[in-house]
Amino acid sequence: VNLSLHPLKYTLLSNLRFLSSDGRCRSFGVGGDGYVPAEAVGAVILKRKSDALSDGDHIYGVIRSTAVNHGGRTSGFTVPNPNRQAALIKDAIQTAGVDARDISYVEAHGTGTSLGDPIEIAGLSKAFAQSEAGYCALGSAKSNIGHAEAAAGVAGLNKILLQMQHQKIAPSLHSQALNPYAKIDSSPFVVQQQLGDWTLSGK
Repeated sequence: VNLSLHPLKYTLLSNLRFLSSDGRCRSFGVGGDGYVPAEAVGAVILKRKSDALSDGDHIYGVIRSTAVNHGGRTSGFTVPNPNRQAALIKDAIQTAGVDARDISYVEAHGTGTSLGDPIEIAGLSKAFAQSEAGYCALGSAKSNIGHAEAAAGVAGLNKILLQMQHQKIAPSLHSQALNPYAKIDSSPFVVQQQLGDWTLSGK
């Protein structure tokens, strides 16, 4: 749950120049200069797969692995560490026992800032370690609903589950012109620009 219950929050964010100047979250798009706060509520039910099967539950997705780390020291509160991000994602992929080439979609953090988005792409690209470019769709719910802060993770998870259910990939908005510093064209990723079928890639 993430609720904004006091106007002081927006005063503080404005004074620190954290907010998007035009009220749009431009995940991986050119002109991203801040984030858009959002309110959200989300929930999922987690069960062992064996229990869900025996109980006759509808299974929306299966978690193959999880990974947690800390970014360590960086040059600022809003600056992530690409090496630590890469290590985290690589660990999750290895624990899941999958080939990065077989991953066809990544729900990214995608805050929509000129510095944060390139760092995220750099970390993802390093973790995937693929020479082939543009085979994995990339999106961020933040471009659609804003940054739900404490509920951002569950919002992204629910987006993935809905996409799996409908076999469609939702477009990320405000990214027609990509952030040139992110070097997305030479990465394994392609920002989802329009509603598309979610078809399996890989071998």
